[in-house]
Amino acid sequence: MRLTTKLAELEANEPTSEMTRHERQLLVSLLGRRDALFWPWRFQICSHIPFAEIFRRQKEYLSSTVGLNAKADGKGNWKKAHEIRQRLIAVGFLKANHSGGQVTNVFLTPLGEATATALAGPGLSTLKDIEPMAIREILRRNGGVMRESKLFGIPCVGNPSDWNGYTQFVLPLLTAGLVSCYGDTVGRATYRLVSEDLPEVITVDVPFEESMGDAYMRAFNAERIVLEQCTPRDPHEICIPLPASGW
Repeated sequence: MRLTTKLAELEANEPTSEMTRHERQLLVSLLGRRDALFWPWRFQICSHIPFAEIFRRQKEYLSSTVGLNAKADGKGNWKKAHEIRQRLIAVGFLKANHSGGQVTNVFLTPLGEATATALAGPGLSTLKDIEPMAIREILRRNGGVMRESKLFGIPCVGNPSDWNGYTQFVLPLLTAGLVSCYGDTVGRATYRLVSEDLPEVITVDVPFEESMGDAYMRAFNAERIVLEQCTPRDPHEICIPLPASGW
């Protein structure tokens, strides 16, 4: 069957029609990589993390300028990966940028994000799980900027993983571009109100799969490492952290 014929048939199906394991895994992995890009980046003394490049990539993703690379590794996998990616685009889970007739990068659609989040498990938050209006109001009352300890109402001292559950509730606001995150000189995260426009929120009836949760975490952790070591496009661009005190 020709790929164009196959895609035409797929487009006639419901977007939530049965996906293969490879399709689910790619979708969830893309969610993990997207979330890794926006999860708070903390400044550290003598850190070589390319913060300016990472923040540029966040802006590009939010503006739909440059998304996530979804190419296959290895020459033997390109055709299968191409068909899986095209399937996810055709049924509305992804949207893509093209150049020369080829997909250059992809973005999760609201449907794709909701489906991937449901597959990856109950530990992930969506805008429906939180009160974005309440968080935005708190930020607004404090000049639009707050340190994490004040926003969460806890000390936030020690290992940041100790309050991952609180950070997880803010992540959907970060990935939606409603709130941005920056750091101070001692590694504390600071959240800033950016937009008042709530994006489209979709609810799907998709069961959690433990293997998809594992796929999400593998992609998340791997992407953090990649980003920490990525080469800045502008080696002279720097990010100046907020002061540790005085504001």
